[in-house]
Amino acid sequence: MVRIGSALAIAGLFITTTTAVGTSVASGFVASDQTISFALNIPQNDANNDLYFSMQAPASFSWMAIGMGNDKMDNTLMFMVYTDSTGKNVTVSPRLSDGHTEPSYTKDVTIQVQPGTGIANGNMIVNAICSNCRSWKGSKIDPANTAEKFIFATGPDGSINSNSLSAGIKRHASYGAFTMDLTKAVGAAQIPIVATSDSSGTVQTQDTADHDFSAPLHACAMIFAFVGLMPAGVLILRVLKSPRWHGWNQTASAALALIGAFLGIYAGTMYNRSKSWNSAHQIFGLFIILAMVGQFALGFLHHRMYKKTQAPTKLAPYHVWLGRVVIPAGIINGFLGFPLALNSKYNWALLALTLLMVIIFGPIWFWRWRRDSKKSPLGNVSDSDGYQSQPWNSGPSSSNIDLGSYNNGQQHPPQPMNYPPPNYSYQAPQEGRTFV
Repeated sequence: MVRIGSALAIAGLFITTTTAVGTSVASGFVASDQTISFALNIPQNDANNDLYFSMQAPASFSWMAIGMGNDKMDNTLMFMVYTDSTGKNVTVSPRLSDGHTEPSYTKDVTIQVQPGTGIANGNMIVNAICSNCRSWKGSKIDPANTAEKFIFATGPDGSINSNSLSAGIKRHASYGAFTMDLTKAVGAAQIPIVATSDSSGTVQTQDTADHDFSAPLHACAMIFAFVGLMPAGVLILRVLKSPRWHGWNQTASAALALIGAFLGIYAGTMYNRSKSWNSAHQIFGLFIILAMVGQFALGFLHHRMYKKTQAPTKLAPYHVWLGRVVIPAGIINGFLGFPLALNSKYNWALLALTLLMVIIFGPIWFWRWRRDSKKSPLGNVSDSDGYQSQPWNSGPSSSNIDLGSYNNGQQHPPQPMNYPPPNYSYQAPQEGRTFV
């Protein structure tokens, strides 16, 4: 009797479950790579324009999204999902997109999360009702359309862990498009079960793995320019005594930094957190680039003038000291850039590269200073390229004017002439260096 009762109970459970699934009218979609699934129910004779839907994707993704009304991001209403602040539940954010940029949160759409929403078995799961969801600015969906356009996307691995409906996201790692027969989704209002396969009339039309190269290239170009090439350029002039190669180095580093700046500007147009150009990294970076261009121009003009006069110029110290500000400022700005890109962990890599630069270049710089100090016992190392980084430290005066003769006509004994100390490291003038 116990066995018969158990069998009857299991049979009753099976019948109940089958009935529940059978009465859930919905259209379903499952991506070809199984990364995301979506089911949609459109309540019949509903004046509120509500939609009932379910979504699922692995919790290893930083976010997942389904967009309605287009096979591109333009004028698409999106349901974007990511982990909340606890990491144990999800945040569902309705967003609108006006192009191939980060979608923005919209208050015109209300989403009511239903039971069953959360993280379970390693998946982000959403059961929700969306009010006022069938039309929006720029587009709409038609329940009578047998091939309505949708898009889907998943973010890169990671977690956002935010309760904010406008939390910043990284660019998608994969995206695609599909069409859905909405006539098969119209029925009694009910949260549909998570789709396990495409329903009749659903066709996937696109599936693309995405790679964002602009932001990584921006970071690599700037780090190589400010941490590598620019400090190396100083050593080329000071240690190798090669104005020519110093000039080539500084030209290459300035060009690379400009390319990196343009890549950063382009990358900034794709995200809400950087569209307005009000972040410290962007503002600070703009001033650094302008200072770098000015420093480059001063060095170039100094070189031209020195070649004609074979004498130090007033531009040299400004060129040098501007460079001493630009290089560390550029490195510091890198530490502001990674948090803006939601990649703060890479600050450790930048710190390691900076310390490596100090470890490599520091002893070389110290050796150069010791070498030049030995050549000039009095510490007055001559600059054969017209460079004088500290014009205020020009040594004793060589004037022999007897100012005492102007004191009411009274004569004083002649004063000895104050000759400058001999320079034992004198060298014939060489070709003026280009930059510092």
